[in-house]
Amino acid sequence: MRLFRIEKFTTERIVNTVTRISTINATEEFGLLASVLKKGVKLRTKMNVLVVMTILFALLLVIAPVTWMFIHVKFAEIGNQALMLARSVSELPEVKAELVSARPDADGHLQAVIEKIRKKSGAEFIVVTDMRLIRYTHTNPAKIGNPLSGDDEDLNREVLQGHEITTTSTGSLGYSVRSKTPVYDEAGRQIGLVSVGFLVETIWNHIYDFLIWFAVIGLFAFLFGIGGSYLLSGHIKKQILNMEPEEIAFLANEQAAILNSTREGILAVNRDGIIITCNKEALKMLELACENPRGMNVREVLGATRLPEIIADGIVHRDEPMIVGQTMIVMNCLPLSMNGKTIGAVATFRDKLELSRIDERLLDIGQYIDSIRSQRHEFLNKLHLLSGLIQLKQYEMVHELIEEINEDQQELLDFFLAKVHDPAIVGVLIGKIHRARELGIALRVEAKTAIPEVEDARELILTFLGNTIENAFESIGQETDRTEMGQIEVYMQAGDGQLMITVHDNGSGVPHELQNNIFRDGVTTKGTGRGFGLALVERLARLGGGQLELLDSAYGASFRLTLPLGGGET
Repeated sequence: MRLFRIEKFTTERIVNTVTRISTINATEEFGLLASVLKKGVKLRTKMNVLVVMTILFALLLVIAPVTWMFIHVKFAEIGNQALMLARSVSELPEVKAELVSARPDADGHLQAVIEKIRKKSGAEFIVVTDMRLIRYTHTNPAKIGNPLSGDDEDLNREVLQGHEITTTSTGSLGYSVRSKTPVYDEAGRQIGLVSVGFLVETIWNHIYDFLIWFAVIGLFAFLFGIGGSYLLSGHIKKQILNMEPEEIAFLANEQAAILNSTREGILAVNRDGIIITCNKEALKMLELACENPRGMNVREVLGATRLPEIIADGIVHRDEPMIVGQTMIVMNCLPLSMNGKTIGAVATFRDKLELSRIDERLLDIGQYIDSIRSQRHEFLNKLHLLSGLIQLKQYEMVHELIEEINEDQQELLDFFLAKVHDPAIVGVLIGKIHRARELGIALRVEAKTAIPEVEDARELILTFLGNTIENAFESIGQETDRTEMGQIEVYMQAGDGQLMITVHDNGSGVPHELQNNIFRDGVTTKGTGRGFGLALVERLARLGGGQLELLDSAYGASFRLTLPLGGGET
């Protein structure tokens, strides 16, 4: 029967020491980490300290259990070695013969044999005793013939009862790991015991040699981790332009405030055409249903956009008109570059109608000034005529001229008051009539039925009238060899739940090759950046349940806008 006993003191001391070291180091590490992570410490310092503490903690988690296991295995290995050696010695014929003779090494032969074995095995002592615990061999020959001494008397009694034991205790040579095994004669009777021991101090010396090499490896790993941490923190700081987290947070908040406060739509994409930034004004203008289009492909949002081409070519595009949904926009696109490589593109855009309204207001002011100037000249001429007729005492002709002027103005006012009830449309038509008189063009407006106020479709109608009449002015003005007076006719009619407005002129008309595509974006004979007015009117009319069409005409151009009354959306 075998009985293995490793004294608890050694193992508990190892565990307690490692635990205490782990607790102290962990407490110190986390305390230092908490103090370092306070505000005011630079990001690179925080990263370095965090990585260093992590490496230390990881090394501690590895070193502590490995050290504990190595110590535990080393003591167990020494215990097993001592037991195996004790068993081997107990089977020696010399040992059995000496114990049977009951003479404690009378000739010194057994002592010489055992000492030779002890030196080769590295054991501190090999002691052979009889059943009375009288020593037959010992490292110190002076103790041969004396009984065993030490604090393991109870264990000796167990061995004398036929048990094998392994223990750590104090003997005559000091604190040691020892194994004891019984010795039997040829008849199977126990005649003594063998005790083999290794000093704990010697075992710890071997352990310290291992721990030194292990600590050197850990030190190299720690230094490697510190170097890697320093390089990593430097690389990260370079990637974030050497800014601190609070600076990045401030910059992000500042950017968000600027993006959402500007009146222009802003949209940014990466090199793959994926949207990474979109402000509120862009969402509103693009009429996106989602609150955040980040992650969507830009073609899903803008359709035929040039942003992917800009990323590929790196060419800036400015003030390009484009129709998105129901909105006509003016877009500026420029590539984003970093370290000489294009990493994306940014598009800024604004509602073209909003810009057009500003232009039209300025233009209207100019037209009103020109109209007033032309009317002033016209009335000065008439006043001069009246003054001359009065001086000639042609009072009858004066009366007829005044009646004629009054009838013309009254006829115009009566027509609009009776037929067109929308003041915005009246204002545009009167302004265009005065503009046509100055250009020497006859502009005639005819309404077969009364035209009600069309608040829902007002912007569309004003855009249609402004575009078609201005196009007619330009078309007529481009004909230098014209022999007849330029004429523009506007027909309006409401009935059967719809409103029809037709604008016809006797200008050069629409070229045959453009007639099928006249309502497409950018189709025009007036150069780049033009050709979006009629395209926008056609799209808005179609979305509102109406229609814009180019009518067949023997001469000039003829456009007709048809809109539903009372419920059509624009």
